Amino acid sequence: MGSYPNDRVNSTPAPEYGGTSASSGPASPPSGERGPDSVRIARGARPWRGARRPPGPTGGFPDAATLAADRALIRLVLTVTLGILMVIWGVFLIDEQFGLELRRFGNRPLEADGLAGILAMPLLHGDFQHLWGNTVSFFSLNALLLYFYRNLGFKVLGWSWLATGCLLWLSGADGNHIGLSGVIYSLSAFLFFSGLIRQAPRLIRVSMVVAFLYGSIVWGVFPIEVGVSWQGHLSGAVVGSFLAIAWRKQGPQKPPPPADEDDEQDDGPAPSAAARPAAQEDLVRSSRRAILESPTDGILGEAAVEDTWLTSEAPSPEEEWRESSRAQRLWRGPRPVSSEQAKSRQGGIRKPRRGGHIKSKTRR
Repeated sequence: MGSYPNDRVNSTPAPEYGGTSASSGPASPPSGERGPDSVRIARGARPWRGARRPPGPTGGFPDAATLAADRALIRLVLTVTLGILMVIWGVFLIDEQFGLELRRFGNRPLEADGLAGILAMPLLHGDFQHLWGNTVSFFSLNALLLYFYRNLGFKVLGWSWLATGCLLWLSGADGNHIGLSGVIYSLSAFLFFSGLIRQAPRLIRVSMVVAFLYGSIVWGVFPIEVGVSWQGHLSGAVVGSFLAIAWRKQGPQKPPPPADEDDEQDDGPAPSAAARPAAQEDLVRSSRRAILESPTDGILGEAAVEDTWLTSEAPSPEEEWRESSRAQRLWRGPRPVSSEQAKSRQGGIRKPRRGGHIKSKTRR
């Protein structure tokens, strides 16, 4: 390893691009004093701009007000989600402790006694394993829904709770249906399809997270396992998909593309063709036709468009260059002959005898 006189390993100053070398012209001004008028810009080059663009309205770090509003939203989301789960767990523990048999108030399709189950079905569960599985799923899905969809998320939660029970009651399925699974299927279907429909980057990420974590629940809408209300799962999935399509214009939307600085003009938008007078339109058309049909030189001094090498009569510039290079390689004039080469042609170097070795290699 080499040693350096100072602590800086890279002691070479950073190069200044765009300047002039010492051999080609005068030195360029310092980088701090260089401005848009001190550097010659070629024709057709982009105008002068800073090294970094100023941060947009959504760029950079959020201010204190935005952070406070975000913390308030997170507290609201956790309060609502944990509040619903506390009510569900309270109903389960009270039923298990006192033996009230509250499961009889489940959703019984097409029966008058089952109408109460439209609202009570998500609060009732069969055992601890059933309740714990629904708790974990509902906590993550409802938190994602309320945080990313704000006010629309509360509407989706309410309609998912009510419409899933109504659709299940109208389905005419047999048995007593209980559990929060129908609401979970509705929330997962809404989060997945709403992100794909709205095409917002953040919502698409939410859709991918839901598909990664809960993609396997799609098998719950088929009558595969006995004792599982696949009708309730299917009703929730249908309700969530319908809400995603019906409310696609509400809530967060796809952000508009950022405006390019090159496209911004201080003079405002150009007038449309309908606003121009008819005489001006005729003048523009005639000038365009004259420019296209004129055989004179162009505006920048270029010759008229006569690309004869594109036709079969004349070769292209590349073919001419290749032909000239090939001709130069084939004929380079007579090759010079040195004196030693001339002597060797005349037998100046003795050749070995047959059956013996060379004793000496003297030259004549």
